[in-house]
Order: sequence, then C-alpha cells, then structure tokens
Amino acid sequence: MKPTPDPLQDPRFADVVARLRAQAAPEPSADFTERTLARVRQTVARPLGWADVWWRAAAALIVLGGASFWWPRAPAPVAQDPSPVEILMAAQRADGGWSADEGQLRARYDVSVTALAVLALMPSEMAPLGGPQAQAVRDGISYLIAQQGEDGKFGADYSGADFTRYLAGMALQAAARLPDADSAWLAAAERARAHLPDSFQMAKLNAHLAQPDTFPARWADAGGPVAQTALALLAR
Repeated sequence: MKPTPDPLQDPRFADVVARLRAQAAPEPSADFTERTLARVRQTVARPLGWADVWWRAAAALIVLGGASFWWPRAPAPVAQDPSPVEILMAAQRADGGWSADEGQLRARYDVSVTALAVLALMPSEMAPLGGPQAQAVRDGISYLIAQQGEDGKFGADYSGADFTRYLAGMALQAAARLPDADSAWLAAAERARAHLPDSFQMAKLNAHLAQPDTFPARWADAGGPVAQTALALLAR
C-alpha cells in the first residue's frame, strides 16, 4: 500500500503554499472581546417565556423532592404517650398480678397493688368483662383469689395492713357485683368480707378511693409506678 503523498510537498502547489506562508498571521480586532461579551449578556438577559418558567419550576421541584415529584404532605403524626390503661395492661405479670417494683423487693405490696389496678381497670369500661381489658381484669381477680386463704385472709404478709385488707376486699366485692361474675368470685368476696377493716376505718378508706387525690402519699409511694398509674386512672 502506497503512502498518501503530502500535498505541501507536491511541486504543483509550490506557488500556492509560498503565497499562503507569506501572508501575515490573522489577529482579532481591537473590539473583539467587547462585542463577544455584549452578545453573551444579551443572551442571558433574554426575557423568560412561560415555557421557561414552567420547566425551571418543575426542575426545582424535582430537586426538592429527591428526584421525584413533590406534593404537599400532611405533617407526621406526633407520637402520644400511652394511656394509664395501656400502662397497666403492659405492666401486668404473667400470673395476673402487678408488682410494686420490678425487682420484687416489695413483694408484700403485690396484693394491694394488684387490687388497686383491678379497681382502676373495672370502671374504665361500661362492660369491664366485655372490653379490651376484660382478660386483664379476670387475670387480676384470679391472682387475688390465688393469694387468699380458706379463712379469707391474704397471708401473714398481707392481711396485717389495713389498706391491703381494704383494697383486696373491695376489689373482690366489686368483681362479685359484675353481671357476669364467676361463682368463685362470689365465694372469694364473701370470705374477704369478714376481714374488712372496721366501719370507722372503712369510711376513711372509702373517702380516699372516691377521691384518689387524697390517697395517702406513703401508700402510693409503697405501691410504686403501678399504684400511681392506677390512682391517675381512678382520678378520671
């Protein structure tokens, strides 16, 4: 394959090449820069048409929307604190009772704390045994009955305190008055009736239960978070 001849070396174009090389190198005019910048400014300052405005707005929305079309969104719902009912149901143990504290350091208060939780859950529904907390109420009452002896007392650790005898007795009395009360609840309430505090003490305790804000602070503190949550629910 023959190499392509260089036209600049061809003798036939020697005169043309000589004349071109003899010419002076071209230089831009003195106002070249000003004229060029004027044309650029004129292009940038061109009025925007409706099409330009629309496309630019669409591009901005796409950027703001993260490469997707942006639409006004409703504000995210604000997380709400759980209600006292939800707190009590979440704190209930597998055996149906409630604890004064998680470490079981004050287990002697479990009967009274459980009774207070049951009393708080029952009036929170028109039909306590038909609402969402029905099982929690049933399990709480079953726990109280399991702690009750044949003589109606709640063990040596429990029956010595007036508020324990009162709260446990009142919880069982309230359970026995429910339309669908089990026969075991009726029997337990009857056994507990003989061990309720005397009439003078009952009047004072009834006043506290009717007005939870007056509940003795030392009892609420002894019962821990569960007792305080139950009292807040009763106050409603």
